[in-house]
Amino acid sequence: SISFYIIAKKQEQLIISQIENEARTIFQQTVIMRRWIADHGGVFIEKLPWTKPNPYLRDPEIVDEKGKKYLKRNPAMVTKELSQYAQREGLYWFHITSLKLMNPENKPDEFEKRALHQFENTNLKELISIETIENYKYLRYISPLYVEEACLKCHIHQGYKIGDMRGAISVTIPMNKTYNILASNR
Repeated sequence: SISFYIIAKKQEQLIISQIENEARTIFQQTVIMRRWIADHGGVFIEKLPWTKPNPYLRDPEIVDEKGKKYLKRNPAMVTKELSQYAQREGLYWFHITSLKLMNPENKPDEFEKRALHQFENTNLKELISIETIENYKYLRYISPLYVEEACLKCHIHQGYKIGDMRGAISVTIPMNKTYNILASNR
């Protein structure tokens, strides 16, 4: 019984560690994508009936010489839209957040708010938690975002300097399937 318990706990720790690494990878990939978009001054997408201009950007729309309209997307908007795609697929989702909001949709939840305060007041580089939300278990991961030169195009009026903590990105990964597999293995 003792051996069984130890093996089961080690297996659970290993699987959770793998999901933590998955969350870190999602975070890092999202930061790289955001950096690429910022370094290129944003990206333009074709204006389709379901797309709306970003109300937080100056000149959010352009028209080409043939009259076709395009909407500008900044890193925050692309992050939000890609997260919505991933969440609809039931995979995971991520959320850009800050204590100094430009967009109220980026308001931190309690986990994110606690992490943002800890990032500001300590040398903490990430926070990981397993939480139950509406009877489902999720791994929550969050790590800070720091201001880079390309960020200042949109955020200089907020008083940021290169290297300042701008906010964070949280990653949420559903864990119920994982716990069902662990229970089945036991």
